Amino acid sequence: MNSATLQELEAIDLSDHALWRDDPPYEVFAQLRAERPLHFSPISQFPSEPGFWSIVRHEDLKTISMDYSTFSSERGGIMLLDDIGVPLDLMRMQPIAMDPPKHDRMKALFQQAFTPRRIAAHTEVIRAITNHALDGVAKRGECDLVKDVGAHITARVIGSLLGTPEEDDAQLVDWSNIILGYEDPDYRPDFEGVTAVIAQAFEYVLPKIAEARTNPTDDLTTALAQAEVDGDQLTDAELVATFGLLMAAGNDSTRAVYGQSMLALMEHPDQRQMLIDDPSRIEDAVEECLRCFPAFSYMRRTATRDIEMHGQLIKEGDKLALWYISGNRDETVYENPEVFDVTRPRVQHQAFGAGGRHFCLGAALARLELKVMLEETLRRFPDMELAGEPVRAQSLFLNQHKLIPVRFTPES
Repeated sequence: MNSATLQELEAIDLSDHALWRDDPPYEVFAQLRAERPLHFSPISQFPSEPGFWSIVRHEDLKTISMDYSTFSSERGGIMLLDDIGVPLDLMRMQPIAMDPPKHDRMKALFQQAFTPRRIAAHTEVIRAITNHALDGVAKRGECDLVKDVGAHITARVIGSLLGTPEEDDAQLVDWSNIILGYEDPDYRPDFEGVTAVIAQAFEYVLPKIAEARTNPTDDLTTALAQAEVDGDQLTDAELVATFGLLMAAGNDSTRAVYGQSMLALMEHPDQRQMLIDDPSRIEDAVEECLRCFPAFSYMRRTATRDIEMHGQLIKEGDKLALWYISGNRDETVYENPEVFDVTRPRVQHQAFGAGGRHFCLGAALARLELKVMLEETLRRFPDMELAGEPVRAQSLFLNQHKLIPVRFTPES
């Protein structure tokens, strides 16, 4: 896209899916960072929905993320649309859509169960799951990297942690897509059908919670059900909501970054070869992949009071989109930010949030999972290449592809 005049820039609607068809509108974000760091968009597709302010600079994202009293996660939830078919009260049972002190309580209970030791102990399980998925396509010499590999690995990893059986993976992935992929008709063909999905999810999870309370095992569902801080435990409804958050984030986030990372490595064969020749570089390369391709494009905040910013008035109740895909490419923070460079030193990105209390609780698991997935894919299929046109999910929120056809030398 050519540079827009200031008047054209102000008129841009960042919720227009046409801007996002092939890739996020990185050029638009670059111009906004330079010329209009606080930008207002209507939501033209849904005229009844109030518009939103775009936060595009790295420092502004950080400042707003640290000020939960002025910019609330709880008041309007985390999505730009007020109505995505999921009741706001249900979303508010998840720590991602809470403010302190509720968030502090949930975080303490969650951290007691979701420990670094539990994640680290899962390393070889993740490697086995990854190779099992790769075994399924190895002899074919071609596959869809998203559906045939990424989705299988991430669903089984989070399922193995939560204690769900492998035969349920496809159903849980489908439910996750319906909830988070509400903008894409392939993910949610019937906007009203989400109510039935929520009811089915409750029917699925509640018996598992009851079992975890009476017959504890070593899975994460039991750990969450048994977690206790100062005599306080999670309620059944909170456990269902937290289970849903873990399942949805565990499926969508790592799958999204893995697909886009492999796509970038295929487009930069010299960098891919560098990682193949020296796999010890992959752990650092993961951080560049996260910087360039965060799984979620934004999180919403809602203003709790009138406040002026960059010479404009944000009113109480206004929506703000914290665009991580823009903050991660801020020229004032990164040298040549549009360049994918796996050797970039000391990458400090906002893929897991821009600071404050809402830093992603699953960051360690995502990093470990991505490291293992890239290690094994590059080791086994070093000549992987595109076999067709990748297709992005139609979504502002989900920064992912739903189809990446690839081919490679089959394993005998």
